[in-house]
Amino acid sequence: LSLSQISIFVGAIYVGGLVLQYPIGWASDRMDRRKLIMGLSVVAALVMLVAALAPLSFPAFVVVAMLLGGITNPVYALLIAYTNDFLPREQMAGASAGLIFLNGFGAVFGPTATGWMMEQVGPPGFFGFIGLLYVALAGYAVYRMTRRAAPAVSGAFRGVNPSASPLAVEAVLDEAVKDDIPAT
Repeated sequence: LSLSQISIFVGAIYVGGLVLQYPIGWASDRMDRRKLIMGLSVVAALVMLVAALAPLSFPAFVVVAMLLGGITNPVYALLIAYTNDFLPREQMAGASAGLIFLNGFGAVFGPTATGWMMEQVGPPGFFGFIGLLYVALAGYAVYRMTRRAAPAVSGAFRGVNPSASPLAVEAVLDEAVKDDIPAT
């Protein structure tokens, strides 16, 4: 790949994460998160398998990158939400620290392991290694589903309407006075 193609590839990963973050979060609020984790992991593993085995044109390569980012980036938030489903409030901070540690561990050792895999089998090792990780995550999600019942879905996310605070009103009025705008 050329430098510009690598830039497009990396950018596509983030675009995919941006585009799929909301729909995956929306689904997460309405179903058993373990099933969503398993489903996304299976889809990601299949996409990575195809990417590792099939010769791809550059546009197809970009689509694979978008799917990779679209699943990988939201899955971290999904795993945090799943973890918090079963914890009392006083344990959430400790669990979050553990998840951040695992994320850091993956950030340090993931590139090394991926590089080793690519050294063994060539460029397809990049997608193959990620695919294997998703197979493991799907298997773990299935395992967790056999260990306890899903938590009750307590309702979907509800946005909070913004309201004016005395401080915000004061700031707007100060700006209006500075700009000589009549207050209404």
